[in-house]
Amino acid sequence: MAAGQKVRTLNNSFYRANEKKRRQNDYQMRIKRVHKKRFIIAILAFFLIVTFFGYQIVNTKLLTSNLNKQITVSQKKLDSVRAQRASLKEKVKQLNDENYLEKIIREKYYYSKDGETIYSLPNNSLGQK
Repeated sequence: MAAGQKVRTLNNSFYRANEKKRRQNDYQMRIKRVHKKRFIIAILAFFLIVTFFGYQIVNTKLLTSNLNKQITVSQKKLDSVRAQRASLKEKVKQLNDENYLEKIIREKYYYSKDGETIYSLPNNSLGQK
């Protein structure tokens, strides 16, 4: 006889009841493990989804903030260019005026009318603040 065959199980009602309880306990433990795994997977999926959408929200917020800054800078540049354009239009309008043009030419290039004498006085920029 082999060593493994020395122990025999009795097939009585006590053994069958214990075996049935053991199988039910094993089945219940398997069910609990499966539920626990599913719960963990569901929680991980939830956190992954929350993390993904949270990242998207933060990223969108940062992009919006950067775009708003760019819009503000561009608006300031546009206002500056509009002011410069208005100033240049005014200068063009003034340059089309003969009296203003004569005044500029006379001041800048010391051009004089017939019989007119031009005196150049020193600029007192050192004493002025």
